[in-house]
Amino acid sequence: MRQLEWGMHQNGSYLLNKAISKIHRVPASKQALERETSAGYVAQTDAAPAKGASPLNGQQIGHYTLIRQLGQGGYASVFLGEHHYLNTYVALKLLNLYLASEEDTKHFQLEARILAYLRHRNIVRLLDFGVERGTPFLVMEYASKGNLQQFLPHEGALPVGIILPFVTQMASALQYVHNHGLIHCDVKPENMLLGPLNELWLSDFGIAITTTAVSNKEFNTHELKGSVNYMAPEHINGNPMPASDQYALAAMVYQWLCGRFLFQGTDMQVCLQHLSTPPIPLRDHVPSTPRAVEHVVLKALAKDPYQRFAHVQEFASALKQANRHR
Repeated sequence: MRQLEWGMHQNGSYLLNKAISKIHRVPASKQALERETSAGYVAQTDAAPAKGASPLNGQQIGHYTLIRQLGQGGYASVFLGEHHYLNTYVALKLLNLYLASEEDTKHFQLEARILAYLRHRNIVRLLDFGVERGTPFLVMEYASKGNLQQFLPHEGALPVGIILPFVTQMASALQYVHNHGLIHCDVKPENMLLGPLNELWLSDFGIAITTTAVSNKEFNTHELKGSVNYMAPEHINGNPMPASDQYALAAMVYQWLCGRFLFQGTDMQVCLQHLSTPPIPLRDHVPSTPRAVEHVVLKALAKDPYQRFAHVQEFASALKQANRHR
């Protein structure tokens, strides 16, 4: 695996200068760009206690006892764990060595390194990383209130004022990520965890990539992984950029404001619509949507990434301003 080299940016922030040489992604030709439930810290999704049964429950991992399984992904599982001595709860993400490829293992370690360097109030904290009987694991803050997908209603339109605090927090976290030379690549409600004070934590950097990697073509452009409903056109074309995260956040806002996904259909149909079909104006779904709000959201959803806002935080600020002067 390429070593991560951290250089000092002129403004004092750290930037990732070396990238992931390859990202193990689901081949679009085989999986038709499947929507997937990430294996990250979003694992609280719909795991009720009765559904948390696992042969690993009760086992010891480092200083933690596995209480119950919270979720399962392609090559990793997430468990609720309790510290032996502190009696505190955490989320443990365990790599499944039977399912993980060599590239998965490398990226799992890279994910830990990325989280270790990202310190922001709206990004989930990495508490520890270790290897137990050959199995690598991440230890993270436990979001007992679940994620934004669970918290917000699944149907019906939401007022702008309700979603603005969430958009503001996520834009702040994503701007911080971008300033550090990273692209998240999987922005979606399931990857936004709710902290104890209902603050949002951006999670799951499992497929994050550096801007340097994109510039140098140091990843496999023939393989793709992400969440189809929120995937920007350039991401589908194998050229993700910071503006791709802005597009994903705007697709979430669109969904919340009108109660439906940006595009409908099979995964392949949705991808094709992201590439070439203009979004239906919000006011066609919800006539009461302020025109200024609609304009801001549609700008952030522009097919051309250079026609969107210059920065994701600028999008959040414009949305707030549009709601104020509607």
